Amino acid sequence: MNLLRVVLIGGFLSIAAVILWISFIFGVETSTGTLLINLGTEIVGIVITVAVVEWFFERRRLQTRGRQLAWDALHAVEHAVWVWQGGPREMDTDEVRGILNAVGQDDPLPDFTEGLFLNIGTRSRRLLNNDPDAVAALPGFMNGLEHLARLSAIRDGKAPMKPRKVADILDEGTSDLAKALGKPTERHLASLIRFRDPSLGSQERRHFGGGHHFRPPSTEAPGELG
Repeated sequence: MNLLRVVLIGGFLSIAAVILWISFIFGVETSTGTLLINLGTEIVGIVITVAVVEWFFERRRLQTRGRQLAWDALHAVEHAVWVWQGGPREMDTDEVRGILNAVGQDDPLPDFTEGLFLNIGTRSRRLLNNDPDAVAALPGFMNGLEHLARLSAIRDGKAPMKPRKVADILDEGTSDLAKALGKPTERHLASLIRFRDPSLGSQERRHFGGGHHFRPPSTEAPGELG
């Protein structure tokens, strides 16, 4: 409920209080006093009804926004996991968790894939800080974002974050998002998921499209100009 609505409700309640006070001055037994009492109580009843209805509408709006934000977060995770590990282009949460469970410690994690996870972590942290009401309106959503927000530190350490740790963070976040959205929380068997291929070449193809070849920055010193 925004400040303007609070001020309006407070104003009408103040008016009702003044009317009721005047009614006692005239005397509650008089016709004028009775009229003012009825008017004051009517205003109070209307204001309370409007405030309750407004609260329900605001809560519904926040829940709708929270649900949309949760779907956006889940879709971002699904896309990033698909780029990293492969599998079907459209995956349900149980398949995502199954693929993440199969991530090996030596699976490649190139800069462009790492960047996808960094964006997920950064966006999750921003949602927690900037839109807490919408996040809190959907039970379980905050837990999922708190897990995913850890990915915002994926490049902070001296050594790269290990693939297995990245997978565990994504798995925990996916599980909580699935609970919040009523999606499957079980873990699909990775051996039954088709098209899984975490090789660097396959990640390049899924991220950049066919025919693109990612070239890591050269560490060789530039040659002398002739």
